[in-house]
Amino acid sequence: MIDTQEALDALTNQLESQDVLAIDCEMDSMYAYGTSLCVVQIGWEDKEALLDGLVELDRSRLGALFADARKVKVFHGGENDIGLMRSHWGFDFSNTFDTMAASQILGHQGVGLAAALERHFDVHISKKYQKADWRVRPLPKDQADYARIDVRYLIALRECLLDELEELGRVEEARSEFARIARANITEKPFDPDNWVRVKGGKQLPNESRGLLREIYVARDTISKRLDRAPYRVLHDSTIVELAKRRPETEDQCKNVRGVSRNLSSGDVQLLLDAVQRGVELGEIPMPARKGRRKIWEHKEDSKLTAEQEVLFEALRRWRVKRAAERGVDVARVATTSMLMLIAGAQPKTAEELSMVKGMEPWRRREYGDEILVVVREKKAP
Repeated sequence: MIDTQEALDALTNQLESQDVLAIDCEMDSMYAYGTSLCVVQIGWEDKEALLDGLVELDRSRLGALFADARKVKVFHGGENDIGLMRSHWGFDFSNTFDTMAASQILGHQGVGLAAALERHFDVHISKKYQKADWRVRPLPKDQADYARIDVRYLIALRECLLDELEELGRVEEARSEFARIARANITEKPFDPDNWVRVKGGKQLPNESRGLLREIYVARDTISKRLDRAPYRVLHDSTIVELAKRRPETEDQCKNVRGVSRNLSSGDVQLLLDAVQRGVELGEIPMPARKGRRKIWEHKEDSKLTAEQEVLFEALRRWRVKRAAERGVDVARVATTSMLMLIAGAQPKTAEELSMVKGMEPWRRREYGDEILVVVREKKAP
């Protein structure tokens, strides 16, 4: 495990001469309150290195390597990894290759790393440590070996997939998707106390327990943040609901509720008891205003599709299903639903008008443009 500046500098010196790097990351989102980069795996030639993401180091030279357009950076499902390295460490990426995205574009069945390695190399990898705690130091040998495998075959896998992409004429499509993934940026959402409405089982409580449920939900977040522990590992949703049902008044009553950790301090238990008392006093509270994604029938002007546009939208959907089956890919690889909504709203009549639709990249226009215009013109699937 590389956890000193001297070791990181030595690693960077080795990587500077490499043309292709394989990269993967392990996080602690299943265990910690926030998400941290715990381990970054880097592979090159026949070597792998594990970088400790939890120690303070100057990673600027490594970041410069990842941003260097002359070097290929290979990921498998790297959108989350790239987004977190960008938001946490300020890294930028160029010239990336994502083996999972490539597998999707090729229409492979099973695009996870285990499936890809078995398909191309007859390598079988264990999933034993998929949910492991990557904050553990020193990292157990078996866990470290598991992490290395995540990058060991990526460079060879890229070569196999690149050959297939070239053979099917889908390189440009892949590069467009890789560029999108390379722009990923993940920012953690702040805690929203109104999300008490999403507590599983909460809807079964009477309305007068709404305030109670909200206060316990907020208290759990306060405790989780202090302990740096994922909220569900402090109190499961079912425990929150049970606390709302029982309304404990003493520490013993609170600890007798199944799921309340015996390891919680008296101060944390008192925080829960105070929350229960406030919630009882609040009683029924109004439901928070609904927050969510825009409805599917909304397009860029935020207006509903007309009846004529709805007909076109359904025709485009039928065409998409047919075309995806012919190409052997998921329907989203042909066009996203939001893109079909935009096309139905705009009703483009020419290739130039179609090119103005968001997401209609040059490769997509060449591959599907004429067919889309036929559907628009005829208002039915050809």
